[in-house]
Amino acid sequence: MNASSVSPSIPRTLARLPGVRRLPWPGPLALIPAPVERAAAEVAVNRALAPQLADGDVDFLEGRSLRIRIPDIGCDWLVTKAGSRLTFRAGRDEAEATFAGDARSLLLLAARREDPDTLFFQRRLDIEGDTELGLQVKNLIDSIDFDDLPAPLIRALGFSAAFAEALPGADAA
Repeated sequence: MNASSVSPSIPRTLARLPGVRRLPWPGPLALIPAPVERAAAEVAVNRALAPQLADGDVDFLEGRSLRIRIPDIGCDWLVTKAGSRLTFRAGRDEAEATFAGDARSLLLLAARREDPDTLFFQRRLDIEGDTELGLQVKNLIDSIDFDDLPAPLIRALGFSAAFAEALPGADAA
């Protein structure tokens, strides 16, 4: 199963509803307190990367700091590896590397509908700071096997990506 196997009919229908113009809808997302948002992201990422964490593929983040910014939805996280887990805190300027992009682009990246190089060269993914750390993170993203992810996460990614692609003006992004 992969995130592309979701039928696009429902997301396309939702994208045509009156008032739906863009992703994300900041209203509901703005109601989630930042600590809850970070905790949810931490749980999801640790679960999704469990095989890579167990194999030591994420050890390069031990004692290092990666900032992930998604400005259009107000997410700003500092990710580090502590022991056998990734931890999320409020983003900080002193991170060694920063990944930043809009929600739609990062969602399409997570669902494997776009690759990091394409997003980077189209200036939809901004990677700053330690280039070696940034390359290691890009390689980690590329190494994720969809078969290792929980089925509900795969379906959610596929549905969300199909919705994002169906929004008016999505090809202009």
